[in-house]
Amino acid sequence: MRPLRRRDLMRLAGASGASYLLGHALGGCAEPMPEPLPVDPMGRWWLSGNYAPVPDEIEAFDLEIEGALPPELDGTFLRNGSNPHAGESAHWFLGDGMLHGVRLQAGRALWYRNRYIHTLALAGGGSLAANWGNTALREHAGRVLALYEAGVPYHVDPETLATHGEYDFAGVLRRPMSAHPKIDPVTGEMFFIGYAPFAPFLTYHVVDRLGALTRSVELPMDHCAMMHDFQVTERWAVLFDLPLHFDASLLGAGGFPFRWVPEAASRFGLVARDGSSTEIRWFEVEQGFLFHSFNAFETAEGRVVVEGCRLPSIWSGDMADASATPVPWRWELDPASGTSSEGRLFEGAVDFPQLDARRVGRRQQIHYGLYFHEHSELAVAQPLGVVKSLRDGALTRWTPEAGHQPDEALFVPFGEAEDDGYLLSMVFDAGRARSYVAVLDATAIERGPLAKVWMPRRVPFGFHGTWVAGS
Repeated sequence: MRPLRRRDLMRLAGASGASYLLGHALGGCAEPMPEPLPVDPMGRWWLSGNYAPVPDEIEAFDLEIEGALPPELDGTFLRNGSNPHAGESAHWFLGDGMLHGVRLQAGRALWYRNRYIHTLALAGGGSLAANWGNTALREHAGRVLALYEAGVPYHVDPETLATHGEYDFAGVLRRPMSAHPKIDPVTGEMFFIGYAPFAPFLTYHVVDRLGALTRSVELPMDHCAMMHDFQVTERWAVLFDLPLHFDASLLGAGGFPFRWVPEAASRFGLVARDGSSTEIRWFEVEQGFLFHSFNAFETAEGRVVVEGCRLPSIWSGDMADASATPVPWRWELDPASGTSSEGRLFEGAVDFPQLDARRVGRRQQIHYGLYFHEHSELAVAQPLGVVKSLRDGALTRWTPEAGHQPDEALFVPFGEAEDDGYLLSMVFDAGRARSYVAVLDATAIERGPLAKVWMPRRVPFGFHGTWVAGS
């Protein structure tokens, strides 16, 4: 029998949450009835329910905790998302960026606050080509960057959530920075791509561990494909050239200016990770698309394995249709033969993948993500819970109670083992019209939250987050 660990004590102490709720009820301190959720009269799901924007910036202190918050969680849980300042947007992707932050320390939740990211789009109303700063967050070399797909990132303060302005790496970055840069856990380098609707269509960048942009290379592409994500291994950067292409004719229609082009190739590319060459080795794959990938790594034989969340198509009809759900998929690229193979990684429908960031570019044993109904008739797929998959085939899930919907579950490591840490997810409770941060023991997610940190109100469903460790 393994020795009792701190998180086991936290789980046992979490029973106090039930006594807290019982005492709260017996004390007669009933909560006020929640306000009705917004309903968009035009039926746009991204402006309705908990996708709808919140109207203001607030802050609250000494937040309510249900259960027992692990005292070693010392840092700020940051979330990014779309929150159109005017209350209107043409697409979920086209709303002003808003940060939501929760500071945890010594078993307490010190504060919650939300702040707009003060982008040029917010100041001037923006356009379809504007950098909304609403998608992802990345901490590197002491800076937290708010990311989108167009333009340079924005530097934000993880304590105050204030925007310090555009960050162009001391004037060196002149191309867009993509939403999902990768940081090598051994060298500390950061790698990212930038795609653009005009030539050069794709640029690859290398940043050293101190935060200096050391190399930018223009890669040979004759079209603009949406490359929301990419990957790195120890030797390669992995590119995803999939048939969702920029179409300028859509700019005047008020929609998102990318079109599904089924006749175009679906291919993955390998380019030297250090940026020393612009040669791309392309590998044909089955037609499909992916927004997000888990990881990539090299086998002992030199093959490159890529793992991600695959859709057979995207926006082939209505660009407001978000009901499709990706499935976990595995691609294997063989540089020696120039061939590829692929297939299902594990069962279920999964997106917003996560892993222990200390395994980026190396073979990892565990995948985390949100899981969904594989076939949805709803306008937008709704996560059912959090899944953990091991390479030996074992699957475990946390399924919250009815009416509770999680967002991306972020892994925060503490020990040496790949699952020695916690998963943090911002969960919306429709019955209370409030959100809470669920803190899951990553070794046993099926047991449910060790703690729920209640927000003062609802936090709209967003895109991606990060953990900034306390100093």
